Amino acid sequence: MNSFLFNHIKFQIASITILLILEIIYFLRPKIKLLSNRIFTVLMISAFGYLIFDFATVFALVYYDNLPLWFVTFTHQGFIMFLDIALSSIYLYIDMLNRNQRRYSRSELSLIIASYIVVIASILFAPISYYIEEDGIYSYGIMVNCVYAVLIIYSGMTVFQTLRHIKDKDHRKQKICVLMTMVLWIGFGGIQILEPRILISSVGISAIILLMFLSLENPSEYLDSETRAFNYYALKAVLQEYLSRKRSFAIVSMELDEASIIESYASSNVISEVLIEIRSFIERNFRTPCYRMNRMTLAFIVDNKKISKLDIYLEILADRFSQTWGLKDRSVRLNAHANVLCCPEDFPFDGNVDELLDFAEETETYGRSIGFIRRIDDKAREKRIRHRQILHVVSEAIKDDEIEMFYQPIYSLKEKKFTNAEALVRLKDEETIGFISPEEFIPLSEKKGMIMPLSGLIFNHVFNFMAENNLKSKGVNHIEVNLSGLQSVDANLPKLMKSLLMKHNISPDSVNLEITESIAVTSGYMLKKNMDELRKFGCSFSMDDFGTGYSNLSRIAKADFEMIKIDKSLLWPCFKEDGTDSTQNAKILLENMISMLLKIGRKIVVEGIETKEQFDYLENLGITYAQGFYFSKPIPEEDFLKFIEEKNL
Repeated sequence: MNSFLFNHIKFQIASITILLILEIIYFLRPKIKLLSNRIFTVLMISAFGYLIFDFATVFALVYYDNLPLWFVTFTHQGFIMFLDIALSSIYLYIDMLNRNQRRYSRSELSLIIASYIVVIASILFAPISYYIEEDGIYSYGIMVNCVYAVLIIYSGMTVFQTLRHIKDKDHRKQKICVLMTMVLWIGFGGIQILEPRILISSVGISAIILLMFLSLENPSEYLDSETRAFNYYALKAVLQEYLSRKRSFAIVSMELDEASIIESYASSNVISEVLIEIRSFIERNFRTPCYRMNRMTLAFIVDNKKISKLDIYLEILADRFSQTWGLKDRSVRLNAHANVLCCPEDFPFDGNVDELLDFAEETETYGRSIGFIRRIDDKAREKRIRHRQILHVVSEAIKDDEIEMFYQPIYSLKEKKFTNAEALVRLKDEETIGFISPEEFIPLSEKKGMIMPLSGLIFNHVFNFMAENNLKSKGVNHIEVNLSGLQSVDANLPKLMKSLLMKHNISPDSVNLEITESIAVTSGYMLKKNMDELRKFGCSFSMDDFGTGYSNLSRIAKADFEMIKIDKSLLWPCFKEDGTDSTQNAKILLENMISMLLKIGRKIVVEGIETKEQFDYLENLGITYAQGFYFSKPIPEEDFLKFIEEKNL
């Protein structure tokens, strides 16, 4: 090779080598179907074309005297065209990430197309000239100036769009990477403009693509390591684009039922093996990617081009799940179902992608049948609307400090008066949905990250009420306050409780914290740590809703709960009037449970007492406290004070 030529193309050779390696890796890896991915693919191809023509322009200029002028001009035209496509692709790719895959409007698209027309016109009609120096031959003129103009305009637009969205916390790392990318590009481009003899722009393109590939377009970030299906974040990104396109699509999610039973007689990785088989079947038969929504659920999307085949796909799917699945060393028959959600029939295009995913995962709750295929029905749509309304009410209540506390008196059989009470939060919106049960808004608040400010509000209201009315002087020894699942394992709980109690000058032994049975059984170390620290401070604890399905007497014996609250679901069956053996069996169960709890030194509260017959029966069994409508329903603060003053005389 001509040493003079090699001296001018050594940067191009290095750049092409780097780019070829990246392109082999990129095109062999699986990719999710996003517009940004397609733009990045165009970038990879145009960058390769740019480097080829960059090499060709150097070759043409070195052998300028031996080549026809049209060939020299053609190499420069191709160089500028591919450079423009590469630079515009970088801008469009980054802009698409900034706008979360939202498509361009017609006016925005028209501007982009117009810019390409201007560049093409300049390539075809703008003049270009060449000059010869001792160390080489160089080009100049309007066409070359277009290169510099394109570089400056697209670089500026990219930096502007990135800085415009820099406060977006969800993509802060991405934005920093983009800015680093543009620093590289502006640096290399600036050197090229200031010193045209150094043909370094090709190195700049390769370095930028390498950085973007490793930090922004790394497919492994979207892959589930166990099944090699795309993960939840990939599904979220793809659905965001589908919503922005406003074209019909369906989400089909296949959920394994009773997966724990499958694992009980097989190895721990059997679920992964099953999901791999399901993924392979979906990708092979429907030619579409699979996504892992959660541990036991895979999903795929039927786009607008295939939506007419949805029912056929579901029939194929149902038939396959009716058969056994062959794993490495066994065959298993799966209990599973498929949830189907169609947009926009079941969910509007202008909806939030997080709400869409939540809705998709709840589909089976309100399916039209109990068979394999579960579809959205009117009840599920109503539930989604109600959930949105509830979350709005909770948000407004937190913002405006507009919660209302009710108190249900608790009767002490030993002291023959009402010594305790349970604090219960109430929310309502008179203009829309009226009263909202805590069973609805507490789980939703936990799911949407509102439970901590809501809980702080509740404790402030309760402690303020206790302090202002000096409840101990009225015979009320303590108030019971419920802890949510998230709050009970929050490392800051002890600090928060201590500060609030001291702020309101409340004695810690005046507060009993209720933790539901399910949380108590499953929460583990962090809950025990919080309980130990708060108990040393003086607070006490109750296990709430005992008997609702998670009962574990050995755990209760070890746990430090001063009181056990027996749920009404254990009491009411004892007083059915059907005269069957079930009533007697329910009494045997309840009586033995109370006897065991008393023997291990636990105080017992029974909830849901509604008749004198029930109360007399429980009194004979030796329970400690009684709670229910027989004494009083939950009542507002003023009514509670009147009730205590009248009953505790």
